[in-house]
Amino acid sequence: MKLKHLLILAFITMSAVPLFFGLNYLNNISGHYARDQFAHHLSSMSKIAEQRILTAVDRIKDNTALISSRTQMRISLEQWNQTGDISHQEKITRIINDAKNGLTHLKDIRIYDRRGRPVASTTDTSINEKLDIQGPLRAQISLVPEADEIIALSREPLRLNHETVGYIEIRYYTNFITSLVRDRTGLGKTGEWLFAVRHESGDALFAVPLKYDHQAAFQRRVSKDRLDVPITQALLGNERIMSEAPDYLEQPVLASTRYIPELDWGLVAKVNETEVNQLASQNQSLIYIAELIIVVIAIGVGVALAFYISRPIERLKTHTARAASGKLEPPQVQPTSWQEAKELTNHFAYMIKAIRELTENLQQKVDERTQELNEANKKLEKIASHDQLTGLYNRRQFDQRFAEEFDRNKRYRHGLAVALLDIDHFKSINDRYGHAVGDDVLRKIGAYLNSSVRASDVAARIGGEEFCLLLPECTAKGALAFLERIRNDISEIEVKTNDISFNITCSVGVAYLDASIEDKNALLNNADMAMYKAKQGGRNKVMVFHDGHAATPIDKYS
Repeated sequence: MKLKHLLILAFITMSAVPLFFGLNYLNNISGHYARDQFAHHLSSMSKIAEQRILTAVDRIKDNTALISSRTQMRISLEQWNQTGDISHQEKITRIINDAKNGLTHLKDIRIYDRRGRPVASTTDTSINEKLDIQGPLRAQISLVPEADEIIALSREPLRLNHETVGYIEIRYYTNFITSLVRDRTGLGKTGEWLFAVRHESGDALFAVPLKYDHQAAFQRRVSKDRLDVPITQALLGNERIMSEAPDYLEQPVLASTRYIPELDWGLVAKVNETEVNQLASQNQSLIYIAELIIVVIAIGVGVALAFYISRPIERLKTHTARAASGKLEPPQVQPTSWQEAKELTNHFAYMIKAIRELTENLQQKVDERTQELNEANKKLEKIASHDQLTGLYNRRQFDQRFAEEFDRNKRYRHGLAVALLDIDHFKSINDRYGHAVGDDVLRKIGAYLNSSVRASDVAARIGGEEFCLLLPECTAKGALAFLERIRNDISEIEVKTNDISFNITCSVGVAYLDASIEDKNALLNNADMAMYKAKQGGRNKVMVFHDGHAATPIDKYS
């Protein structure tokens, strides 16, 4: 065999064969990587969707709390329970109609008395359906079908002076769910959102129309025994990625499951496995083509290099043979140049470097997307825990912090004061100057409270014009001095509108945690009673709950 043939075989063996197997291994790895990336993408989208739903539900809770916190409505409802006078019913109707006018996503408000009988409604004054009350009715949110749409139903008891005087039922439009289900951006051609609640039998009951079954809402169910179906796993509280799992059409899908424990709802983002495999195979096809081109180039370079190296050696042999026979003097032959071999090695090094940079760029993009997702989650967490108008904690975050501070102070006895602050004549401000001025008043008070409390204190907006302060590790006299300063500073806040300026005042009720109080709601109700007495006593004052009744600080410490 000639030298050039040996060199060709050697170069092909040393370059093309290892390159072929290496690229084939890279192809297999890239297929798994593409699938894992798509699964991570599904998980991220389902997490963001879960946060969107939780944010919308928190907004429903906040709006329900804003409406149900209206003191005059609860007083009128108690008077209706006692006398049945139609004037109290008309006053309740005016209050809930005024509340509804400021909320566009709200469909209806219904008020029931303590026996569950209908009292007032913003849409249907002829309702006679009695509220089903079995035992203590707690605050709850549920999805119910109504005509051709899905309604979010928020229901909770109305309390006045520690007693239940009736119930409020608010119906909201569910645009936050229907828009999510219809928007399948990022889920490909076969992707779909599945949203289900738990049926009384324990089965998964789809709560929205499906892509391939438009009549599925509150009609189609998946048995609780089908543990291989993603929507069943979601309602079991298992948040995971499922491959080759059957969906409601028994089609294999790649799915990400999420569970919302506060509402017992299940959420699934899924894409058919055929589309996922097609996306992975597209990437593999590109790598196969690139692999074939690289191997062909490697073979061509090997053949050319073999000819280049073998030619001067064969020419030297020919001249040597002729010189030995006396026919020709042996020529001076220059040594063979290895420059092209060096350049080929540099090309291989460049290819390896390019592959490494491609991998690093992919990882950098993954890190950037992860950072963007983390920032979005932080923004969603802030929206979920803060009141958007005042910047203070909302009712949900307040309840969590209140429970923590109550348990901690019951254990260590460091002292805890709870103060309820209500703006005087706030409804008159809205009626006279408009809701925009009323919102400006709330913003000014929110900004003042946020800048005045200590880092350890908690300031929250828990009702329409009602605020709450938690003052841990604070003596009774220290809390009173602080609250009196708060009341006085607020009375000096000036609000200007249309060349008219006015000042606002507030009534404050405060209660202290002592050994006789075992329930945090009792402590909050004590503060509410003191605040109510401040309203009755002429407003713009601080009242203290002490020994079962409310008194002014002067009365208490005189």
